[in-house]
Amino acid sequence: MKKIFLYSALLAAMVTFNGCSEDDFDSKYKDPSKVSEVTLDKMMSGCMLRANDWACSTYGRYFGYDPQLMGKLANSLGFTLSGSVYYHDEYEDYGQPYNNYPSMVTDFKKMQEVYDALPDEEKPKNEGYLLAAETHLYGMMIFILSEYNNIPFSEIGLVALNGDVSYANPHYEDGQQLFEMILDRLGEIDKKFATIEKPSAFGGQDFINKGDMMLWRRYVNSLRLRAALRVSTQGPLASKGQAILKEILEGDYPIVEDIEQNIKIARQSSGPLDIEGGSGFDWHNLQTGSAEMINRMQKAGDGGVWVEGQDDPRLPLMYCMATANGEQPTDKESEVTVGDPLKAGIALPTVFRGASANTNYDTFNDMFFNRLNRGYYSRVRRNGFFWGNKNWDHQIISSFEIQFVKAEVYQRGWVAGDAKAAFKEGIRQSIKFIFKYQNSRSVTETDNGDSDYLNGKQQRYVINPDQSVYDDVWIDQFAEARWSTHINGTPYTDGNLEAILEQKWVAFGYLYCGEQWCDLRRTGYPRMYYEKDHDVTALTPYPCNRLRYIAKERSYNIHFQDEVAAYDNYSDVLFWAKADWHDGPAW
Repeated sequence: MKKIFLYSALLAAMVTFNGCSEDDFDSKYKDPSKVSEVTLDKMMSGCMLRANDWACSTYGRYFGYDPQLMGKLANSLGFTLSGSVYYHDEYEDYGQPYNNYPSMVTDFKKMQEVYDALPDEEKPKNEGYLLAAETHLYGMMIFILSEYNNIPFSEIGLVALNGDVSYANPHYEDGQQLFEMILDRLGEIDKKFATIEKPSAFGGQDFINKGDMMLWRRYVNSLRLRAALRVSTQGPLASKGQAILKEILEGDYPIVEDIEQNIKIARQSSGPLDIEGGSGFDWHNLQTGSAEMINRMQKAGDGGVWVEGQDDPRLPLMYCMATANGEQPTDKESEVTVGDPLKAGIALPTVFRGASANTNYDTFNDMFFNRLNRGYYSRVRRNGFFWGNKNWDHQIISSFEIQFVKAEVYQRGWVAGDAKAAFKEGIRQSIKFIFKYQNSRSVTETDNGDSDYLNGKQQRYVINPDQSVYDDVWIDQFAEARWSTHINGTPYTDGNLEAILEQKWVAFGYLYCGEQWCDLRRTGYPRMYYEKDHDVTALTPYPCNRLRYIAKERSYNIHFQDEVAAYDNYSDVLFWAKADWHDGPAW
């Protein structure tokens, strides 16, 4: 793989963080006696930047990967049943975390080599740099393994480190074994973080947790919970996953449990972390609201009027409204502050309406393309809590996710605990989280000078719920009702487990589409219908069970054909997943 041999990006990242020249780096690397915190801390930050397409809302992720792939597979962003709707090969690799995976592994192994060259007395003072980079690497690896299963790992980068060209094409390793290795290693890393000395320059180069060793423990253990849950419901690692869940939730392990403990990356005003929220939501067809999401967030469902104090307050913070019949939006330049837009003086009746995988193609085509100014569908809200928010912190692990993990584990009876209480706390954390970033957004809709119908006037059709209505009492009552019924009052088909997974999916919104897809494949909840692609030439007529390897991997790794090409398709079910995870036609 060509990307394995490239160090220029690593060096550029290091220059960004400390102004170190390539010659300076090489001189320090060649003389182990000069290698100290000065080198490893810069290497740590350079290594961790490789994971940006996984950890941050980069342009590639929100222009290509999530709205054009993951959001469709998870039904959390709306779309039309156009050709190859479930996997569009034009953007199949755009924003894909795997693009930088070989370089990240290579960078990490270079860190290991530098660390091993240190005098013994220097190692305890530098180990934290290595552990932080390793943790972040495993976070991205868990995601990549959940896409493909078998991937190279041990042999990546060896040609660059020792000059042995026999490793220019690393062999693929069993995904199940790599999953098991990561689960075990994360347990060891937590114990290390609990006892090691904090490196002297750690805080200055740690752009994730700012040198907070307790937050790194929360990151490690919460990541381990995520990975353990993924393999816990079926497959050969189910018992191991359940044992780890029990170990952490019954033991004295710090995890992410509150918004202020979220593992996140704050946007910087310059450099490689100068990434505003949802920076890639550029094309109007990438912004279409999800009917499945909207239907689960207001009593009237998709195409209805949102009612303040009754419906989910996250809905109007996520989407702008659509006009009732696709009319041209009126020139309204102020935000709506009450639930009923008609009372605010908007001339046209407005609703929340989305598209989903069960939308008839001809109907969608008429609504989206033929109606005047494409005003028929809600779109992702611009200049709200996420898209266009320069104060957005890129979320890696959020408290609501871990609360829903606890709720599921308790409900399944694997660990003794109050599933309902964790479920309600997950909803509370999610609502508070959205309001937090809505309140701290960098600009509002009234600051938007763009007057075109897609991004200007229509995007001003927004509602700002009165947050005082949604206090802890309201949230408790809302969550109490969701424990037994959907928001429209109908009971769940499969009871409380379905309630937990549905609300977890809603909480993820369109921020974690890949995690939603993983949960859907693992549990089959929430149940949703996916229509067959109307195009008979579509690469993927049904939702993907896994992804194909990126084009560079297929082209440049000589082991691809012999080791993984036989199952490089969209239909194979990974060892931890279900085959019948959705309704409708399937592979």
